[in-house]
Amino acid sequence: MIDVIIKHGLKYFSATLISSLIALLMTKYYTMVFNPAEFGVLALYLVMFKYIATLVSLNMDGSSTRLYFDYGETRRDEYLSTIFWFITMMAMLVLVIGLSVMPIVVAWISPGTQWVYLVTLISGIGSVYVSFLMRILYNQQRSTSVFKHTLFQTFVNHLSSVILISVWHGGILGRISGQGVGYFLNVFTLLKEFSKKNLFRLRLHFNQEMAKETFLLALPTMIASLQTVVFIYLDRIFIKHYIGDSAVGIYSLGYILGQGLSMVNNAISQAILPKVYNGMNADYEAAKQELESFSYKYYAGLILITVTLSLLSPFLVELLSNENYHEAALVMPFIMAGFMMGGLYKVASLLLGYHKVVWFYPVLALVSFGLNAVLNWWLIPLYGIMGSSLASFLGLFVYSAVVQTVSFNYLSSKYRMIVTVAYVMILAVVLYLFSGAESV
Repeated sequence: MIDVIIKHGLKYFSATLISSLIALLMTKYYTMVFNPAEFGVLALYLVMFKYIATLVSLNMDGSSTRLYFDYGETRRDEYLSTIFWFITMMAMLVLVIGLSVMPIVVAWISPGTQWVYLVTLISGIGSVYVSFLMRILYNQQRSTSVFKHTLFQTFVNHLSSVILISVWHGGILGRISGQGVGYFLNVFTLLKEFSKKNLFRLRLHFNQEMAKETFLLALPTMIASLQTVVFIYLDRIFIKHYIGDSAVGIYSLGYILGQGLSMVNNAISQAILPKVYNGMNADYEAAKQELESFSYKYYAGLILITVTLSLLSPFLVELLSNENYHEAALVMPFIMAGFMMGGLYKVASLLLGYHKVVWFYPVLALVSFGLNAVLNWWLIPLYGIMGSSLASFLGLFVYSAVVQTVSFNYLSSKYRMIVTVAYVMILAVVLYLFSGAESV
């Protein structure tokens, strides 16, 4: 497991780290050219971007990973072509729906931003194709290619944004357009590499049985993903309703900085997934024991990183923004604690994914992220954006705890005891810290 992480995980982590650092450094520029209210409008369009990407993909690109290893080399192109055409049909449907609701959404977010809406809609669709192709590279453990394409997209994304904002005075439209340019140029570079290395040759073929098998396997996580996106980004909508665009901008900055923590668990998860699935197919018990042993080191490291970054929150906000956003430092520790919980269930979800135990995800998403929405509605009027940060943590805590509990059926009593004690302590510490924090 460690060898795989060193060989592939370090490249995934390096790509994510470099791109995240660039994004963080660019946050200084974006908070300089946009005041908190404008940054809030930008944040709402980025939320819309997430909605579009989820609706188009329906998590089919990620859920197809499990069956990808079953079909192997013999029917790879047929299977991937089926997933590609499914995504394309969804893209056309989302495009039509998106255009029909444009007047309503634009009027709510910020009147007069129709072009920002259109670019966000098209860019969100384009991002799904990038995700689909990148998933193939992850499955093939092409870590060098992942590294190259991740950095290419990051550089093009922000360079284009700077040019469109500073030279062409594009404002929010310039930022959203720069992001779209990054995705669409990356699609072309990916297709070029896939053609040269014969990683995937698209066929004019749609296998209904493959699509049905993948759809049924993915259905629970599709529903869960849709519910997650609907609920988890409601915090920005509630904040706009109760406090205004400036508060959305301040909270979003704290969220963006706190989200940087997820680069660690995402890189490690992507690196070990092929080894875990292939290893369990070869020797289930040995692979499971290795995964469990690795999880203790992973959990301890993730908690340590979270604590360290939380203590550095005031410094990071001051470094990467300006005095107009200083309150973001107060919400960052609680947001990072939430992303830490998201990282803590990665090992458990890998194991459940292997066993195809996915039936409970829709119910779990409804309960945990529904709780997040209710708590936002209740806590924001009382505690402002601090209440929203606590709601975010609690929603992710419930989600993470339930995933871990379901995975206990496949893991040792030692694992169950250590994880249970850790989760109780984390909850107690976060609630104690919130009780002593100022309302913002």
